[in-house]
Amino acid sequence: MKFSNSFKFLVAILFLIIMSSFIFHSPIYLYDLITGLKTPEFSISWPAIRIFIEPFYSFSFYVLTLNKLFYKPVIVSWILWILCVVLIYCFFNKKTVYKTVYNVVYSLAFFTALLSFIALIPVPGPKLLKPKGYIAIDTHSHTISSHDSVTPAMISLKAHLWQGIDVFFNTEHNHTMGFAKFPQYTKFKIVYPGMQIQTRDSISIVLLSSKEFDGRDYKNLGLVDTVKKAHDNNMFVIMPHWWKWHKYTFEELKNFGIDGFEIYNCGYRNFDKNEQKTLINFAKGNNLTMLGVTDWHGWGYMSDVWTIMEGDSLENIENLFTKKPNTKVILYRRDQSDSLIRFIFEPFSFFYYYMSNIDFKHLVSLIVWITALFLIFRSYFLYLKKFFALFMTIAYAYGVIYLYIITRNVADTNTIAINSVSPVMAGLCVLWFILWKASRDKKL
Repeated sequence: MKFSNSFKFLVAILFLIIMSSFIFHSPIYLYDLITGLKTPEFSISWPAIRIFIEPFYSFSFYVLTLNKLFYKPVIVSWILWILCVVLIYCFFNKKTVYKTVYNVVYSLAFFTALLSFIALIPVPGPKLLKPKGYIAIDTHSHTISSHDSVTPAMISLKAHLWQGIDVFFNTEHNHTMGFAKFPQYTKFKIVYPGMQIQTRDSISIVLLSSKEFDGRDYKNLGLVDTVKKAHDNNMFVIMPHWWKWHKYTFEELKNFGIDGFEIYNCGYRNFDKNEQKTLINFAKGNNLTMLGVTDWHGWGYMSDVWTIMEGDSLENIENLFTKKPNTKVILYRRDQSDSLIRFIFEPFSFFYYYMSNIDFKHLVSLIVWITALFLIFRSYFLYLKKFFALFMTIAYAYGVIYLYIITRNVADTNTIAINSVSPVMAGLCVLWFILWKASRDKKL
């Protein structure tokens, strides 16, 4: 392709992006999930790093705020579109079967690497800005002390502060050992002890406390006994992601003594809208606290929910709950279609949603990035392709070592890091090494 044609293609792409940002313009506004009303007194700020990594950042926010039920069809759609584009490219450029297979494997490995970077690299999400007299609280989060988390306590602390959260609870699965890993100066000021415990009834509840406690004292109890014991010790009891189990009615849970419900959970966004409205109305009518939580496990650092209470972050958290404060569950989100058409054309759906909400400075950043990448890849594509494979080999090797270091002291409670994540990363390390070795073959 002549340079003049390449330049025309670049101009056409940039023109499409600029026009789309005007045609599809429909920005997201913060709103209170409980009332459905906009909350102009609150706003968000994006981290400065977004300007410098806009394409990666925007795709990361899209991935990390998907409805959990959408992941399978979305990933399948992206993979099929990637395969389609690569095969068409190889066909028109008359690539051999060997080269075509290499390009297909490389492209899929690149997409996998992108998703793993999104899940593991600590890139901060939007931060909530609040008027004086309000605090943001997160009542459900985990660290690497839980069996299915991959991040240490200090990273959890930083992640919550990045998001504008003033107070959060460490709620490990079935034990309270993770709280000890937080710095002393943060305890009972920023982070408080809690626990997500599975009762003998095979249902999880979240216990929140204003003082340290031993989670072993609550094991092997039924739901009613667990709630009673928690209340006897001045704890607050929350029903997390009820829609995951649909076990017990709202009325039954209220009669068991539940103090409040999660009505939004970043780990489980697949809450049916009608059920959600029913729960909100039930909680309103029975003076039960409503919460939106991160349910953070270290998989991605971007949230789109904040629970707001009136008060001072230095005030004793037990007093906040005792006063039965009104909460606001602030969302930065628009409803996501679950239609078949959306999933078939998922990459275009992403483009539409992204263009509808992009602001001017991030649009400029995107244009600069596309222009720079286009010009660099045009001249150095094969060179970059080869050394990117080497970079990924080293990155995954480092990841395996890093996971071993941070999990060696929690091997008795954490299973996913060593048993699942590390072997996958080791396999990807080998795959990228093979791709790097293959790229040195002159036939490619």
